[in-house]
Amino acid sequence: MMQKTILLMRHGEAGSAMRDVDRPLTDEGIEQCKARGLMLQQHDVVCSAIVTSPAARTLSSALAVAEVINYPEDKIIVTDTLYNASEEAILQVIKSFDDSWHTVLLVGHNPGISFLALTLCPEVEGNLDVSELHAISFPLLHWSDIMPGKGQLITYA
Repeated sequence: MMQKTILLMRHGEAGSAMRDVDRPLTDEGIEQCKARGLMLQQHDVVCSAIVTSPAARTLSSALAVAEVINYPEDKIIVTDTLYNASEEAILQVIKSFDDSWHTVLLVGHNPGISFLALTLCPEVEGNLDVSELHAISFPLLHWSDIMPGKGQLITYA
């Protein structure tokens, strides 16, 4: 049986801007995301795809992780519907993923990303803090078959 693993990651610490969508990562936020990338690298996590909201803070977070794990910048997929998306909207994006992808890093926003993690996996507790991620795997061939409560939490310790 094949595995599908979704890495649900909240963007790093963000500063302020006139428009919410333009909020940049702080220097601390960049470092947080690079540390997250290093953790993935140390656990030999290979991402088939990186998908992100178009907000400055999520795109910068995705770029910081991609740089560390040697994922090509130009292959990052920016999905407009992920901007401040509800858990239902994020789940629809995941269900539409290409089935040739095995492990996908999805960078998004609270509260949607945290609610989705809680919905997919009973072991998840609380909200994702900045730059935090939950790796949740499913024994599935097709992303479209993902069901609430059926995910298994992977812990990188």
